[in-house]
Amino acid sequence: MLRFHFLFFLVISSFIAWPVVQAQTTKKPNVLFIAVDDLRPQLHAYGHAFMVTPNMDKLASQGRLFHHQYVQVPTCGASRYALLTGQWPKQNASLNNGAFALYRSGNAPKSLPQVMGEQGYVTVQMGKISHSPDGMWGDRTPEVVGGWQLLNTPSGQWKNSEAAFFGYEGGKTRTRGKSPPMEAADVPDEGYPDGIMAEAAVEQLKKLSESDKPFFFAVGFYKPHLPFCAPKKYWDLYDRAKIDISDVDPVTRAGGEFFGNYAHDASQAREDAYVRHLRHGYYAGTSFADAQVGKVLKALDDLKLSDNTIVILWGDHGYHLGELGIWGKHTLYEHSLRSAFIVRTPDMKQPGVATKSMIATIDIYPTIMELTGSPRPDHLDGQSFVSILKDPAATTNRPALGFWGDGESIRTKDHRLIRSGKSVELFDHRTDAGEKKNVAKDQPRVVEMMLKQMDEMLAQRKAK
Repeated sequence: MLRFHFLFFLVISSFIAWPVVQAQTTKKPNVLFIAVDDLRPQLHAYGHAFMVTPNMDKLASQGRLFHHQYVQVPTCGASRYALLTGQWPKQNASLNNGAFALYRSGNAPKSLPQVMGEQGYVTVQMGKISHSPDGMWGDRTPEVVGGWQLLNTPSGQWKNSEAAFFGYEGGKTRTRGKSPPMEAADVPDEGYPDGIMAEAAVEQLKKLSESDKPFFFAVGFYKPHLPFCAPKKYWDLYDRAKIDISDVDPVTRAGGEFFGNYAHDASQAREDAYVRHLRHGYYAGTSFADAQVGKVLKALDDLKLSDNTIVILWGDHGYHLGELGIWGKHTLYEHSLRSAFIVRTPDMKQPGVATKSMIATIDIYPTIMELTGSPRPDHLDGQSFVSILKDPAATTNRPALGFWGDGESIRTKDHRLIRSGKSVELFDHRTDAGEKKNVAKDQPRVVEMMLKQMDEMLAQRKAK
């Protein structure tokens, strides 16, 4: 009799458990989107052997690292607007850091988080995903109207997110033009804002894991954006005397963001020791950000969420660290428009195999739509690159456009062309990866072809 009761219990239990298992296997995949501010492809995984970025490198070994991901505008707000709308910029308002005002005026298309919410996702923003450090205007209304269901950014001892974004140790924040551009305080990770961001992100993941709904969770870390502040232990990972500055050129543009906002000037960037110090700060900030990304990814594993979560890591644009004599990002050159990008899917094909196929930031929105089985909105200019996730040798066969000021750029496999007014620059990446020599006069047929291709693409931009 006891044997019969035991068998009966097993049979009944299996019927009771079956719907639960079925629900788990048919649940839409979660999406964890990680934005890292000012992150150029300065990772060990990108071939920079001296960089200490084990967590992003591990993600690359499990997913697909993209060597050629290009943002649309080399400034935070406009680049993120292109990301969240899936559109090429088409008006002056979408070319600067005020781009998200288009949501306030009702002149913006449905955002990625809004569409994900309509598809049954719990949508959460933490940190910098749109332009402001917490996704809110000064009057505490959301930048992305109708977008995120929850905006949840910690500010800790800095009291508010704006102060935290420019945070120094001890709750201090930047005084424009007077604060140092770097700091290496001997504090734990939580002594700087990204440390408390990572802690909060882990707690948010725990809450999301308890829901039966899929989630779209976007976390935006602040570093390595200026000021180059990071705990001393991350500075200690690098020997400043060995930092290579052979590709640094004499200063040609003293950008206000880099020099005007902090207590130093462009004349110091003519001194080798100071150039090494600046690069040291950027590298330390990158390693600090890497460690915080690692905490979030570890939590994803610990919570048994990784098997059903798409992970996307994106740098919102690139950055010049003295190349072409430029410090900062506001240019149409490769160093500004190319950023770090890694994707890992639960059913990753050929994990760890990087791709040289070219994509644009506006392609992320339609790719997420396809990966989650969601209908593609009509307003998108981007195209899905799921084929590249399945096969790193696949290609979208489309150049990337870039915009800044009155200039436009088109990047193909072999060339970059920049048009600003009547001026045209052409760079041949087959022989000049650093874009040091303008060969427009030497390759007029290429110029003609690329100008025509760029104008055709510009004409195809969709309305709101």
